[in-house]
Amino acid sequence: MNSSSRRFGTFEGVFTPSILTILGVIMYLRLGWVVGNAGFGGALLIILLAKVVTITTGLAMSSMTTNIRIGAGGFYSIISRSLGLEMGASIGIPLYLSQSLAVALYVVGFTEAWLSIFPGHDVRLVSSTVLVGLLILSYIGAKLAMKVQYIIMAVIVISLVSFFLGRGESTTQMVVWGDFSTAPFWTVFAIFFPAVTGIGAGAAMSGNLRDPHRSLPIGILSAIGVGLLVYIAVAFWFDRLASSELLMTNYKAMMDLARWRWAVLAGVFGATLSSALGCLVGGPRILMALGQHRAVPLARFLAHQSKKGEPRNAILFTGVLVEVSLLLGDLNSIAPLLTMFFLITYGMINLAVFIEKIIGITSFRPSFRVPLVVPLVGSGWCLITMFLINPIFAGVAIVIIILIYMFQVKKGLTAPWGDVRGGLFNAIAEWAAKMAARMPQYAKSWKPNLVVPVEDPRVWGHLMRFIRDIVFPKGNLRVFTVRVLESGVHQKISRLVKRLSSKEVEEQTKVGEETPLELEQYLEELVSPIRKEGIFTAATVIESDDFLKGINVVAQVLKRMFFPPNVIFLTMSEDPDKDSRLEKLVAISVREKLGTIILWLHPKSAFGREEIINLWLREGSPNRNLAILTALQLEKNWNGTIRLIRVIDSEEDRQRAVFGLQRIVERARMPAHTELSVHLGDFREVLTKAPLADLNIFGMGEALDCGYLREIAQLIQSSCLFVRDSGAESALA
Repeated sequence: MNSSSRRFGTFEGVFTPSILTILGVIMYLRLGWVVGNAGFGGALLIILLAKVVTITTGLAMSSMTTNIRIGAGGFYSIISRSLGLEMGASIGIPLYLSQSLAVALYVVGFTEAWLSIFPGHDVRLVSSTVLVGLLILSYIGAKLAMKVQYIIMAVIVISLVSFFLGRGESTTQMVVWGDFSTAPFWTVFAIFFPAVTGIGAGAAMSGNLRDPHRSLPIGILSAIGVGLLVYIAVAFWFDRLASSELLMTNYKAMMDLARWRWAVLAGVFGATLSSALGCLVGGPRILMALGQHRAVPLARFLAHQSKKGEPRNAILFTGVLVEVSLLLGDLNSIAPLLTMFFLITYGMINLAVFIEKIIGITSFRPSFRVPLVVPLVGSGWCLITMFLINPIFAGVAIVIIILIYMFQVKKGLTAPWGDVRGGLFNAIAEWAAKMAARMPQYAKSWKPNLVVPVEDPRVWGHLMRFIRDIVFPKGNLRVFTVRVLESGVHQKISRLVKRLSSKEVEEQTKVGEETPLELEQYLEELVSPIRKEGIFTAATVIESDDFLKGINVVAQVLKRMFFPPNVIFLTMSEDPDKDSRLEKLVAISVREKLGTIILWLHPKSAFGREEIINLWLREGSPNRNLAILTALQLEKNWNGTIRLIRVIDSEEDRQRAVFGLQRIVERARMPAHTELSVHLGDFREVLTKAPLADLNIFGMGEALDCGYLREIAQLIQSSCLFVRDSGAESALA
């Protein structure tokens, strides 16, 4: 933004366009009808209920603008800097269209008033002439447009003076509550409500203000306050000057009751022109900001600014859009939809402030503070008002916003600022974690949350797909590797940190061939495919002088954090010399009450066709729960078949074994196509004759015997899983 373009103060840049849009045609042509239907008391209630939206939004926006460095685009800038560029664009695009089409509505209103004086003039010619004149004013520059609005403001003030000098019938009895004979309460409210939606005209000038942090709060809140007083005074004077019957049947009652009819007629012309000019000045600035962030087609063209900072390309584009709208004819049918977009915008402003206050982030330190109830009431009342005015258009508007948001997310927009979405979800997660910590934990809520120590990330790619099949779709995964430091490296790092940059430390503390950054990169590449499938996955590199010490620390830390893992996944090496380390790892998992899964991967067949799973269950096995749950996960993700196998000592036990397996299938709610297989003989002999499978699952004994596990794997000649329950699992829950 050209610094010279930031030249407007509070009065001319914010208050004037806002108050002129607020004091519009509704005040001149419909407020009398509202009073006739509702009485002064009912009209006062309608005015106050409508003003709740703008008062809460004005207060919320004042709080927000004193906390962020607001750019061009007004409401769009505020929302995008708080809730993200995607949300800002999804609100900003409909808001721009609303302001642009509102220009057409105001021009049509001016044309109708003009034709009441000159009925012989051509409708389209009058509308197009007015539009061209407004475009010239806005194209030359906002400064000229603001000066013209001073003239219009003077005309409106004179018209109000003329009205308050009128005498009319001078009734003395106030109508506190009308009979709503021509329309029910909420219909009257819906007709009046557009009168209070003018604060966006001032907000849209945010990029052209000398001091937006000061001007926006003061200008908008002042316009809201003055508008409220004027509407209450006009409603009271209507009730005093005319009967309800006259007000309900004569839309031009304000002209007829005024001291000088011409002054009110001029006020009608001025109100329509000022509202149209305010939208025509503000709307293109929203479009320019959208173009600057590549949120709309023709972004480079629309983002262009003149040397004085005027969005002239956006103005020309808006002029064409408005002219097309005028040529298409009646716009009254979509007017409610435009109101919905304004309400959604106001609601999102309130919601953004509510979110930032409720999550308590440190960066939210506005100099203008509002109680939490203000944005809460504002966002809630905006939503309620939408459905009170028109439920169908409210639903359509929400659907349109959602579709635009999804499109913007797909585009992958990036912005140079941060937003609070991450903080919001962190707050939700923290709240959920605190609530979960207070609740008793049952096996019914178990799901596979694996912690996986990886010795060398570069050679684990073939195993991650298998691990994914154990946790997908609702489990989570924590993967870490230990970078073993050589003797004396700890002291070396401590000395280096005191006098070197982090990059220099990285370069001078290499152990072997990999630095921590390189290991992190390998680890990220390893887990990236799983992350893309939506599985919550955390990966990190731990530095320690011993692999086992590193794993021990990680296991202790993770078990005492929110969302702790419940299963540790280990692998058995072909090198028997590493068996002692595996036994120590299992001892750590037992101490930390983690379930244990040990994989022995067949060097040739690996996981075969990933179809058949042999699940070996001896009677009364203490490890059957984790074994069954793991088998069910693999069966679902492999689209395979589970075969339950039991070995018996005598033929007399066959019937009882079959019945026991059937009971497991029934109580564990295993798939109907689960196969049962009972074998007679010595366990080792049965292993050599067992039905072929892509994976065999066994329970582990009380004491881990790696030699025995290795023997089983060699006898059965397939990949094997050896599991141990932690006691927190239940396949029957």
